[in-house]
Amino acid sequence: MRGYKITVIALATTALALAGCKDTERPAAYNKGVYGGKADTKLTPKQVETLRHRGMRSYR
Repeated sequence: MRGYKITVIALATTALALAGCKDTERPAAYNKGVYGGKADTKLTPKQVETLRHRGMRSYR
């Protein structure tokens, strides 16, 4: 029974370690000074106004 528990723990640990090694899409080459990520979404005028008011509250 003890050997079975050790085997299960070893298999679970191995599975977790291998799950962390998943292949993700990464650029093949990096250009220095060039952001290669997704473009930011534009803020709506309402979001800009909300942020402006929030910022003004911190200065009072």
